[in-house]
Amino acid sequence: MSTATLDIPDVAGSLPARAASVLEFRAIRSIRVPDGEEWSLVGEPLRDQALRDRVVSALHDVATLPGFDNVDGLDDDRNFTSIQAALQSAYDRLADLAATNSTIIGLVNSRLVALLAEIGRLQLEVAQAQGRQKHDRYAATRSALSRLHGVDSVEQMLERAPAELCRCGFDRAIVSRVEESTWCVESVHVKADAEWASEIARVGRAHPMHIDHMLIESEIMRRRAPVLVRDAQHERRTNAVIGQASLSRSYVAAPIMPDGRIIGLLHADCYVSRRHVDDEDLAVLSMFAEAFGYAFQRTALSERLRSARNEIQRMVRGIATAADDLCTARTELSRPHPQADGAAAPPPIAASLAANSSIESLLSRREIEVVALMSQGKSNGAIATHLVISEGTVKTHVKHILRKLKASNRAEAVFRYMRMTAVHGSAPVAQGRPSIVAR
Repeated sequence: MSTATLDIPDVAGSLPARAASVLEFRAIRSIRVPDGEEWSLVGEPLRDQALRDRVVSALHDVATLPGFDNVDGLDDDRNFTSIQAALQSAYDRLADLAATNSTIIGLVNSRLVALLAEIGRLQLEVAQAQGRQKHDRYAATRSALSRLHGVDSVEQMLERAPAELCRCGFDRAIVSRVEESTWCVESVHVKADAEWASEIARVGRAHPMHIDHMLIESEIMRRRAPVLVRDAQHERRTNAVIGQASLSRSYVAAPIMPDGRIIGLLHADCYVSRRHVDDEDLAVLSMFAEAFGYAFQRTALSERLRSARNEIQRMVRGIATAADDLCTARTELSRPHPQADGAAAPPPIAASLAANSSIESLLSRREIEVVALMSQGKSNGAIATHLVISEGTVKTHVKHILRKLKASNRAEAVFRYMRMTAVHGSAPVAQGRPSIVAR
């Protein structure tokens, strides 16, 4: 998966307006008050406060030198790009001064040399701090993905993925599925604001969006690469519904495509931290999306395998029951009972193994008579009187019925009997004097 920023051409003005049916939705109002201030921070900030203070102090000292009042200032002492640019500008000015004014002597020369050395050290330390923060962020991303590898259900994977993504340096994350070019929100996480996350998810699910050329996400579908949207509030090709609910100013988005086919999207931003996302955020999201796709595929496959295993085990138990029935069946001196169509009835073992077995294929005629009377609420004694057999024989039949229907008690056996007869038709119930052949 490519991690390069896509340069999305500004073609919104040349594109035809969307069809009215696409734009016709009720105006969405965010449940949070929009942040009206300008954001100066782009990308992850320098977190070392002591280092930031030293940078500010050194740049202040440079600005107090004669002729340095117009040196480039520091817009934001948290922004790596601003810090590095300001330090480089100060270093270049000091170096030029030292090279062109060889007559500088004494205290001024010593101060100049000291400032040059300090600026150089700060440049190195800032670069090292940025490298450490990147390393820590990628380590956090690997840890988040490792935790997802331990999830064993698709539902839990979809619920936990946005929260784990927010542990990788983001404040908010959205996981969506893509079905036939339709974008549907699955789950949302917002740091320390579950209510807002629920509202964004609700709005997104209520307004699934068709991904066409009018959406930036169409670039993801076409190029199969992540995108960085730097000004979401003024970009006409964003999802207006989610944009209004989330108030997002900039975001990154990446495809989920474990087998080369895009099955979903990941969106993330840093709204709570009041900063814009940058190329580093795009690279982190791209790494997460690619690994998450494979983890999700593994979880889905594992879930299907477990389902198949359970079905096979159920079938094996059915075979074992049928084999047990075959081994314990009583030998009777009687002719095979023909079926309604005149064909001979299948052997009991074949009937037990048949798919979608009816009650007649699982129970003997006498057992059906017993369970039918059980379904009428009759006790063992009443059943014995009705069928003219001993109560001990009834208890034996009940025991066989529970085993064959895989029921733990009489009530469960009756429930299974009634369900099977509802699906396959009513089983015959003895009327009047029963057959004299006991089974």
